[in-house]
Order: sequence, then structure tokens, then C-alpha cells
Amino acid sequence: MRKTRRTSKVGEMIRDALVEVFRHDLRSIDLGIASVTDIEVSPDLRYARVYMSGLEENATRATVAELQEAKGQIRHSLGKRIRLRYLPELDFRFDETTMRASRIEAILAQVIPPKVPEAPKDSGVLEDEDAEADDGTDDQP
Repeated sequence: MRKTRRTSKVGEMIRDALVEVFRHDLRSIDLGIASVTDIEVSPDLRYARVYMSGLEENATRATVAELQEAKGQIRHSLGKRIRLRYLPELDFRFDETTMRASRIEAILAQVIPPKVPEAPKDSGVLEDEDAEADDGTDDQP
């Protein structure tokens, strides 16, 4: 979906209202550590995709499936919190961005060897000579 200033503002408004719905109105679904990562709103503001992510992939996918089944109840509660001419149809989806990023990092770690830190270059001054020269006593009268 194409992102414009208008769809971004509506998406932010929906995200904020959804957080309130999840906290106060939706007690039947255990969200666990799942969170709303992004909301894409269609240009006509009739449809909204809600992307969810979490620490455990399987648990988050199960949460998204439960939210998808309860989207009518969520939409009803959302309608009480925001005022739009048309309340968008919600479509909950699992956000795979973090999983893809971790897979890419793992592949890159296998392909590219880690850099070995270089030893600091010698400055050309011998530390032992400096220590012997400055022994704390003054040789001059």
C-alpha cells in the first residue's frame, strides 16, 4: 500500500487506539510479548494491515491468528475510540522483518569471517628507557 502523509497519520491514530483496545477492552486474548510494529492503511482508508512481532515466533503467530479471529470485536472497540468516516477493515499479520534480519545476519556471519582486532602500532619510543631515565632522583646538583 502506498504511504502518504494522510495514511501515515491515520495509521498512527489507529495504532495508538489499538494499544488502548489491547490494554483495556481485549481481555480474552493473551498478547504475551507481542507488539504492533507497523500499520499500513490503504489510500481510500478502508483497509488497514496491522503488523505484529514478538520474541517467540510461534507464540506471536498464534496471537496473530487469535487477533484475526477477533477482528470484529477489535474493530467495534476501535470505533468507540477514534472517529473516522469509514472505520477500516483490520487485517492482522505477523511481521517477519526481524526474523529475516536475523537470518541475514547469521548468513553473513558464516560467509564473512570476523575481523581480528589489530595490535596497536609501535610509536617508536621505548618505554623501558623512559622509565630508567626518570627514576625520581635528580642527578643535577
